[in-house]
Amino acid sequence: MEYVNFSTPPYPHFIIAGSALYRPGDAHGRRSNIGIFDLIFIEYGELYITDGDAAYHLRENELLILKPDSTHYSHKKVAEKTKFDWLHFRSVGDYQYSREFHLVKEERKSLSIYTDRKSTLTLPLYKKMTPMESSEFTSIFSKLISANIDKYQQKETQDQALLSPLECQELFFRLLSFVQVFQPQRNSSELLAANIMEYILQNFHTQLTLESIADYFNFHPVHIIRCLKREYGITPNKAIIQIRVDNAKKMLITSNLSINKISEFVGFSSPSYFNKVFREYTSMTPKEYRALKRPGA
Repeated sequence: MEYVNFSTPPYPHFIIAGSALYRPGDAHGRRSNIGIFDLIFIEYGELYITDGDAAYHLRENELLILKPDSTHYSHKKVAEKTKFDWLHFRSVGDYQYSREFHLVKEERKSLSIYTDRKSTLTLPLYKKMTPMESSEFTSIFSKLISANIDKYQQKETQDQALLSPLECQELFFRLLSFVQVFQPQRNSSELLAANIMEYILQNFHTQLTLESIADYFNFHPVHIIRCLKREYGITPNKAIIQIRVDNAKKMLITSNLSINKISEFVGFSSPSYFNKVFREYTSMTPKEYRALKRPGA
């Protein structure tokens, strides 16, 4: 994983946002050293993007931030109808890239003067969102869109902005809040535990295991268990299950998806195992929980 770390203030600022609709066989253009960050979010379909020396195959609900000082291009044409949202933003302050969380101690020369307080905004260059995150993210994003690229109609349009620059910046910050990695001041054990929990929260819907977590962080599984238990009082396996159950509860209340589909979305290996675990954690089946929380559903 690679990150970009902004020294703030000043914070990055919004320039323009748009959407693009690609046909099978279309490809993203080649650009070099454009001087601005380009955030891309896939609503559906796929996009093949190389940025510098990193190649990505982006799918639904995946996000990528392209660097302002590199060359990016499509290394392969899309094979299906694809819609993605894009957003350009700039930073007039300092920033740097890192392969790990870049923890910088906050400078506080004064408690009363804001400009004397420095912190770091850390954004992963790639992130996969959950369906629930994506729904809210795209809802906010849609309010910022003023430009459209439609390969089917072979036209590009740009509407007059309906929002003030301040309103745009506020919405932009809300989008960044979905992406940022929060970095409070912690010791190495606390930071590792926080990173593990962040990783679980981002990937609970996949076939996540203790071994895959240990491989990702390059630590022995016993050390992973010890850190998480010390800071959160829970083992990684228990955390995965708890987070899956919590997200399933939300989806049972807020969506009309079938119980089997929800089971699949949150990462359970089978509907029967989902029912068993859900009953253990809530003392009721998913069907009973939905009926209780959504009478008439």
